[in-house]
Amino acid sequence: MQNSRFEQALGLLSSRLSRAASLIKIKGSVHEIHLRRGGFLSVSFGGRELFVSSDGVLKESADTAVQIFDEDIEYTYRTSLKNSLHSFENEIKQGYITSEGGNRVGFCGRAVCPDVFSGTVSTVKEITSVNIRIASEIIGCSDDIYGSAFADGICSLIIAGPPSSGKTTVLRDLCRRLSGKYRVSLIDERGELAAVSEGRAVNDIGPRTDVFTGYPKLTAIMTAVRVMDPQVLICDEVGAGDELSAYRYAVNSGVKVIATCHASSLEELLKRPVISELIKDNAFDKAVFLGSGKLVGRMLSCHRFGVKLCSGFSAV
Repeated sequence: MQNSRFEQALGLLSSRLSRAASLIKIKGSVHEIHLRRGGFLSVSFGGRELFVSSDGVLKESADTAVQIFDEDIEYTYRTSLKNSLHSFENEIKQGYITSEGGNRVGFCGRAVCPDVFSGTVSTVKEITSVNIRIASEIIGCSDDIYGSAFADGICSLIIAGPPSSGKTTVLRDLCRRLSGKYRVSLIDERGELAAVSEGRAVNDIGPRTDVFTGYPKLTAIMTAVRVMDPQVLICDEVGAGDELSAYRYAVNSGVKVIATCHASSLEELLKRPVISELIKDNAFDKAVFLGSGKLVGRMLSCHRFGVKLCSGFSAV
């Protein structure tokens, strides 16, 4: 499955870049493909970023790497948007789009802000960099978390870790596991978790999962609780303060909430304003922390708030 998603990512590259990337020997381990205008083709895996030569060899130095030209950036940007920029205005504003198979294409450039004081971006022009994150579906990767966090029954859980620690991959597999026993509403705001295509989930999200794709999180949570009667609500990345009322509504309705958050430690987690408020409200019962690099996706520790329950793999 990972290789097929890599092949789907190759379809977003110009023929010259696609040919070089297709020759990479460890393509099944590649996590991200990076394109920087005027720079060089590179890929990330296992916490490292290496440059790609025309024969697919990976190197620390960019000396013999494939160069990125203007037309390469334009091709990937327009192909990911299906050559219909006006149809994806919201995605352009947010700086990413989820492509076929759940791969996420992120981009940056010159933001157009009609009102600089509001911080609102109306569109992005002059794209300078594109980052293709390869979707990863690893069946069974949440087994340790499932056994530790839910040993005494279903609970509300935060899955925390630094960027690229495997939070989304673990969350997806946890959805699959929980859906074997509970009714789950999956809030798939970016389309990465279920990767719905033509009304069907590409990823295995379990037999009792209802998917809300592309909804604003606040609307999705409120709607899910009202119309789908979930026992568990799953969403990626607890974010803005305006979502507080929705999480409180779900918890007060008896729904267990499982969500992810960027944080490397309990101390860092508690500094997140929205998370801190929800913990004070007893909206979350436990938190697990994931490793990164060689320990990506592995549980380092599990906490009940106020008590450390267990440790997984050492970060040393």
